[in-house]
Amino acid sequence: MTAFLASLRAHPRGFWFVFWGELAERASFYGMRTVLALYLLDVLRFERASAASVMTFFLAAAYVTPILGGYLADRVLGRFGTITAFALPYLAGHLVLAAVPTRAGLGIALVLLALGSGAIKPNTSTLMGMIYEAEKKTALLGRAFSYFYAAINVGSALTSLGLPLVREAYGYAIALLLPAALMAVSFVLFVAGRRHYPAEPPRRAPTPTERAAARASIRALAPLFGLIAVFWFVYDQTASTWIFFARDFADLELWHGLSITPDQVQGANPVFILVLTPVFNRLWSWLATRRGSPLPDSRKMHYGFWIVVITKGGMAMAGASASFGRVSAWWLLLATFVITLAELCISVVGLELSYRRAAPGTRSAITGAFLATIFVGDLFGGMFAQLYGQVSPGVYFLLQAMIAAAAALAFGSIAGRAERLREGLTADPLASAA
Repeated sequence: MTAFLASLRAHPRGFWFVFWGELAERASFYGMRTVLALYLLDVLRFERASAASVMTFFLAAAYVTPILGGYLADRVLGRFGTITAFALPYLAGHLVLAAVPTRAGLGIALVLLALGSGAIKPNTSTLMGMIYEAEKKTALLGRAFSYFYAAINVGSALTSLGLPLVREAYGYAIALLLPAALMAVSFVLFVAGRRHYPAEPPRRAPTPTERAAARASIRALAPLFGLIAVFWFVYDQTASTWIFFARDFADLELWHGLSITPDQVQGANPVFILVLTPVFNRLWSWLATRRGSPLPDSRKMHYGFWIVVITKGGMAMAGASASFGRVSAWWLLLATFVITLAELCISVVGLELSYRRAAPGTRSAITGAFLATIFVGDLFGGMFAQLYGQVSPGVYFLLQAMIAAAAALAFGSIAGRAERLREGLTADPLASAA
């Protein structure tokens, strides 16, 4: 324990303001997201397929605005300036969602929430990386990114598990006001740490060399990013169709007298991440020692894709079983556990890879491009969700398993080629990215 505490003290002081600010911001976002799906059904009276599409299109919008946030940070406002500028519309979105229970209010709120959360998202991790570079502690970046991801999931776990209980006890308005309070706390924390952040260089138009470097970074990472979008298409169904499946087809009693709500199923994911993050850190270190070199990032991601296929195969079995009667909620919890393994192989690794492989001056933009893979996946997911209710749950989830398997095969081909190029000491940038 003493050694662990000493290792924490080795991290820059500015990191902890980013850590706690990110925790509060993600708690606000995921808390709102957790209760939103049933809010659409119970308060605004959407049909299930339409509610699923609204959810996935909103998530898509929240992950295309990182491109805007990355551009403004790199070229106009800087990281800190972008975070503080977009925090207020973000807060306003939470307040409108809680106070105006109409479809018009929903539209305004979701635009503000997507704009605020998306513009901030690529800049917190980039700001964190800059802190480590300024203090010459980049050797700690791998651990910092894992702690950063843990902060996201502590916040998510607290609100994903807690807000459904608040919703049932006090109603949707109170449950949706709490995320607004958390966003206000996040804003205060980011501002309070200002003096611990490195000064950002004056922003200017990119030189031709920088533009060429940015294009090379994007070209190198585009094949990986394109397939990562398939992962998000599958993963973000947990915020919509998985909830509806839990409500309509699952027995939510875990033990005698202990039950969960349909939207609390989501809360298991961040809990699993918190438990598994140190396990994965040790696993990657053990594999690196055994191999004599770190396991390529692309191979870690490839493992994640096959885990996604296993997840959707399990959900297809649960969906097929539901035609004979309600299935146990343990099916959903097991599927959540397995897809969390995939997330730790794909999302965490991809976030660090994006930061490391981006050309100087383009890190927020490249991180924004990585986050935009969620937009692409959710855009397709919003259209795919129209099938929910038109086909049986078993068929719906089986189709997703087949799409995930095709993506896993394609990703394996790309990753294998990249590893062979790297072993041949090629200068191909994708090989370095692998």
